[in-house]
Amino acid sequence: MGTNINSTKSTSVTNNSVLLYNTQNIDADILKAGFSIRKKEYQRIWKDIQTGTMENPETHYLIQGVRGAGKTTLLSRLAYEVAEDEKLKQWLIPILLNEEEYGILSLFTFWLRIAEKLAEQDTKNYAQLFKQVASLDDNAEMAWEIIRSYLEQQKQKIIVFVDNLGELFKDFDDNEHAQLREVLSLHPQIRLIGGSSQLLEAHFDVSAPFYQFFKLVTLKPINEAEMHELLRSLAKQTSPEAVQTIEEIISLHPERIEAVRRLTDGVPRTIVLLFQIIMEGAKESSYAYLEETIDKTTPLYKHRMDDLSRQQRAIVHSIAMNWDAMSAKEIAEQTRLPSKTVSAQLIKLQQQWIIDKIETNTKNHLYIVKERFFNIWYLMRYGNQTDRRRVLWLTRFLESWCDENELINRLFEIDEAVKNEDSNIHQDYINALLSSEKMPYTLKKYYSIELKKQYPDTIEVKKYEYDDFTKKLASLIKNNQKYQAIDCALLQIQSKNIPDILFAGNFLEIFLGKDDKIVNRLFDHAETVVKENGYTSQDIFQLVHWYYISNNIERRKNCLDIISYLNKSNLDEGMLFFLATIKLWNNDYEGSLDIIKDISHDFSKNILISSDIEDYLILLLSKGQSETVYGLIKRYNLKDRFKAIYYATVSLLKDDRQQEYLRMGSELQSTVDEILAKIEEYRIKYA
Repeated sequence: MGTNINSTKSTSVTNNSVLLYNTQNIDADILKAGFSIRKKEYQRIWKDIQTGTMENPETHYLIQGVRGAGKTTLLSRLAYEVAEDEKLKQWLIPILLNEEEYGILSLFTFWLRIAEKLAEQDTKNYAQLFKQVASLDDNAEMAWEIIRSYLEQQKQKIIVFVDNLGELFKDFDDNEHAQLREVLSLHPQIRLIGGSSQLLEAHFDVSAPFYQFFKLVTLKPINEAEMHELLRSLAKQTSPEAVQTIEEIISLHPERIEAVRRLTDGVPRTIVLLFQIIMEGAKESSYAYLEETIDKTTPLYKHRMDDLSRQQRAIVHSIAMNWDAMSAKEIAEQTRLPSKTVSAQLIKLQQQWIIDKIETNTKNHLYIVKERFFNIWYLMRYGNQTDRRRVLWLTRFLESWCDENELINRLFEIDEAVKNEDSNIHQDYINALLSSEKMPYTLKKYYSIELKKQYPDTIEVKKYEYDDFTKKLASLIKNNQKYQAIDCALLQIQSKNIPDILFAGNFLEIFLGKDDKIVNRLFDHAETVVKENGYTSQDIFQLVHWYYISNNIERRKNCLDIISYLNKSNLDEGMLFFLATIKLWNNDYEGSLDIIKDISHDFSKNILISSDIEDYLILLLSKGQSETVYGLIKRYNLKDRFKAIYYATVSLLKDDRQQEYLRMGSELQSTVDEILAKIEEYRIKYA
């Protein structure tokens, strides 16, 4: 009596292609193998289906999410599981409707389509059913009674998976809504699992038959770990070369794809696009990936705009170009439309899931483009050069912020794996790590030699040559001979060679920690060398930078003393900015801000690294200087360059300006949360 919902499938996916749309056409085995996200939602609904007996009417589900969130794939996955479950398939028939059912215009045609699907899946028992329903004169009530009668005769029930349920309900009149509600509420022969990419008004309208009828499951944006899982899954479906490519970008440049994920608000379909772009060739930055993604989404988003009325397009244009949320009054002023017209259209745009409303503590609520990547696409496609630069700045900020510099840890992990004879590591992965510009050359030198013993094709790092000391120290540390390494380091620091002292200290720090007495002794000696021998500004800054990240309070206080040995007239803007940070670190606010005033003209130049400015502003916030940061951002027009820090700042203000936080797009939420957490960390660390 088996039913096969795949019997009509004519399209399958080869192992080197990935479908963006019509995922219902993917072969069941391939879809199941590649089902890497939405697992929690799947398990929640599947457990209910698996344990339900349908002796009485069961709970009906509505899966909500923006376009591309994974609703269709989730519905298909559930339908395939029902069809293959040995117990369920004896009595439960899954009916998987197409993503677009243009032939369903009424409740009667809905029942007709279900009868047709039953006939397709089980011709023997349901062929006559379809003929009988088709012969009716658009009588929906009679159509269901005939379907119910056939199901009872066969002692079977149906579970109907309907994508775009909101679109389907739009075509039903009030009487048909009431009829369908009655069937689903009273008859245990049918269960409905729906999906919708728009607000299902019928569920939230207290006067509608389907008011609070469905159990809602909302598909939220995927997080970074889920993105990695999705990319790896897509790569496995494609080729071994794709797996290698994805592993390399996740390992070496996670910040590039994480920046894109945040900007695209974690929509799975856009991540699939990103995968395709990665397969076409590596890009040098998040912005390059973003531009390619925008290009590929243009047909989809342009079609979305074309479907809107002229007034709606004007409203969406106004909000999208502003990027941040706007009030209805501000929208009316920009579009020159009457306020009542704007308000009415905003309601419709909310129902279509184009616009989101943000509640405020006043009657003047705010409105923002719901799908954040759609907003970015609009800015990039229709904005001027300034608008595109705003996107570029945010992308660069996110890329910088998301770069957690885990490369050193990954090298250590490889070394441990080799030591434990777990050496199934791809050669190209090792060479990619050793080629990274972000990896300290002292570590690259050492590991290029050590790993070459196990991996002959390991590249040699030739930019710097080892001397006897560094070889010996590295060898001792590798063998965990701490005290011998300390003896070696203490002998070497007598050379009065700053780079060697710092090299020894950094290596020892890995084993002993920043606050270890031996490490402190090394760097105290380095400080003495600086004072006695007048090393170059670069050497001094190399030393001070280590102090800067140290947890040692006394060493922090010594920074200003060491800096005093510098000839400030010879410092470039980057070093001056670092000096301003050190002064701030030591609570010399006036001295720090005086330096900032002198170099503020360079805020827009690449000579000041964005990450340094970020750290400075966050350090100010950690010291309770939110008003100062707000003033700096306003005075030097830094909001678009550091939007996340701007919104973190206004969230800390104690007056009406805090309401500005509500204008923030959701693509910045996780970053702002991380900044606020870092402010708390700095508040303790740099007290």
